[in-house]
Order: sequence, then structure tokens, then C-alpha cells
Amino acid sequence: MSSKPFTKMKVYFDETTYNQSVKDAEDKIKVVQVALEWCEKHINIQAIDKKLFLADFVEEFNRQVELQKGDMVKQKLAVEKLHFLLEIHISELKSIQSQYDRLEARIYVDNEDFISGVSEEDFTRYTMNEEENEKVIRANNFINAIEMVSKYRKTYPLDMCKGTSNFIKYDFRRNKYYPNI
Repeated sequence: MSSKPFTKMKVYFDETTYNQSVKDAEDKIKVVQVALEWCEKHINIQAIDKKLFLADFVEEFNRQVELQKGDMVKQKLAVEKLHFLLEIHISELKSIQSQYDRLEARIYVDNEDFISGVSEEDFTRYTMNEEENEKVIRANNFINAIEMVSKYRKTYPLDMCKGTSNFIKYDFRRNKYYPNI
């Protein structure tokens, strides 16, 4: 007995959630830019390790303050004392860090640029086995039949979904049926 290899099939792409996640990632990148602009008032931001900065704005800022401004005095001072001497109000950066932490989107550093970690694959549903493949094929055939009939008669999406015990679903935002696997 030879069994055919299983091939995953695309069931559905959640475009709405994907678009929201892309927007959230863009918002998070804007917050990082605001934090960098704040830091630039006090230090040379070219020296900032962007990966460390994403992990903790305040910690990387403090590290850079010590490296860049620590030699102003003869003795090694605590970073808080450097803040005082340089009139740096770190609470502003902490507030920006809080904004950043509230946003759940993923962002990364790639070639010294901040980029979105949102991928279409994260919002795409694929079949998990051969039985689901069969269901998707049959659901798509049924959806095609509905679309052919709707050229001649009014079809009611909720009735179609109910009539098949939700074997198919309808996305009212995109006016499109899709398999419910």
C-alpha cells in the first residue's frame, strides 16, 4: 500500500486581523522613533545597540549615558547622579517605554532598521490532514455553485451557512464565502 504524501491546502486568510496587526506594528515602530528622538536630545543615538534598545529603552539609554557622558567627572558616578548632573528626566523615557510595552505587535531590528514582525502566514489557516483537504475541496465546490446560482437568483449568506450547519462561513466585510474547517 502506498500512501500519497499529504499536502497542506490554504483554507482562509484573516485579512482584517492581519491589517490590524500591521497597523499595531507600525504604531510600535513610531513609538520607538519617539523614544530615539528623546534619547537624541541627550546622547549620540548612533551608538545605541538597537536590539538592546528594543529589549529595554531605559537600560540601553543608561548604558549609553555611562559610556558617552561618564568621563565628565573624575570618579565613576551612579547613572542616577549622571541624570541629575545632566538634567535628564528619565521618567519621560519610562513613559514612552510603557506605551511601547502596551502594544503587542512584534518588531525586529534588521540591518539597523526597525521592521514589522507581522507575517501573512501567521494569519493564514491551512488544512492539517487529508480529511480537511477533502472538506475544503467540497466546500469550495459548494461555494462555486452558490456563486453560479447567485448570478440568476438572490442568495442569502446566513441561510446558506445555516443550511449547511456552518460547513461554510460568510465574511460580510469582504462579501465572500469560505470553508469552515
